[in-house]
Amino acid sequence: MRLQDKIALITGAGNGIGEATARRFAKEGAVVIVADINAASAQRVAADISAEGGRADAREQDVSDE
Repeated sequence: MRLQDKIALITGAGNGIGEATARRFAKEGAVVIVADINAASAQRVAADISAEGGRADAREQDVSDE
C-alpha cells in the first residue's frame, strides 16, 4: 500500500472524480477525509469506505468560503 499511514483530504469527494479519488486513496492505505459541500454525500462515501475496511471521516466543507 503506497499511502499507508498518510492522511488525505479530498475535496468534492461526495461524488464523481472526488469520490473515485477518495476510494482509491483509501484502498492504498490512506486515512481519507471526505470533504464535500453536501454533508449527506460525504457521509455516504465515508461510510462505504469504512464498510470496505478503509479509514474515512466525513466533513461538510465549502472550499469556496474562506
